[in-house]
Amino acid sequence: MIDSHCHIHFNGFKKDFDEVIERCRLKNCQMITVGTQKDTSQKALNFANKYDGIYASVGLHPIHLFSAQVDEEESCFLSREEEFDYDYYKQLAQQSKTVAIGECGLELFHLPPDANKEKILIKQKEIFARQIDLANELNLPVIIHIRDAHAETLEFLRSLKQKPRGVVHCFSGASWAEAEQYLNMNFYLGFTGIITFPPKKSNPKITDDLLEVVAKIPMDKFLIETDAPYLAPQAYRGERCEPWMAQEVAKTIGIIKNISQSEAIKQAENNTKKLFTKIT
Repeated sequence: MIDSHCHIHFNGFKKDFDEVIERCRLKNCQMITVGTQKDTSQKALNFANKYDGIYASVGLHPIHLFSAQVDEEESCFLSREEEFDYDYYKQLAQQSKTVAIGECGLELFHLPPDANKEKILIKQKEIFARQIDLANELNLPVIIHIRDAHAETLEFLRSLKQKPRGVVHCFSGASWAEAEQYLNMNFYLGFTGIITFPPKKSNPKITDDLLEVVAKIPMDKFLIETDAPYLAPQAYRGERCEPWMAQEVAKTIGIIKNISQSEAIKQAENNTKKLFTKIT
């Protein structure tokens, strides 16, 4: 099993990291641990170099282009305002255990107070484009972050002369019609524990749309991920999420697609290795 997107190097695992890694080992769970800015990208690579079964992705998350307060499950912090240093990230990306660029993309949920949305989008698109350039130069896939910005992201990706290969991380909040547009551009979709959650009473259509995507997506186009330490699947809701919990995502995919959990895990593993070609 491969958790295609986690943050095992984040401080949420600092106190018991070795125990978490042992639980993952017992579940035969490999992982890609994903950087979000300079320090966490370097740290992701450090962890990947130290441990078998861990690979790194390096990049600049759109939330770190501006200073904004973030209050999320398992994490509350003030994002830092950082520029994208192409040469710095290139040096990290050329290492053997770096398998992708990202996470990078467009974020319109967490914005600074009194933010000018249009100016922020211009900046985010500029930095997103530079990371795509780096990925294309090094023949690496991109891990794409999208929050409240599917329309803007699709428009941006369609405008590119040289499209990258990659995955839309934590796919949610979009319809099958939007999902098809990503698939038609040859992107994979990554599913997290969100697909295991019960429908929201306030807006059950969000869940219906997501499960429709899971049902309709081709077998060779989905990945499983946790986004650990965030988004624990329903069976572990309220606990810190760990990479091995990707098995719950596979279980739900199996139920929806009428295949076994082990088949879903194996298919996701094959898809992950096809996209992230440096994984051995």
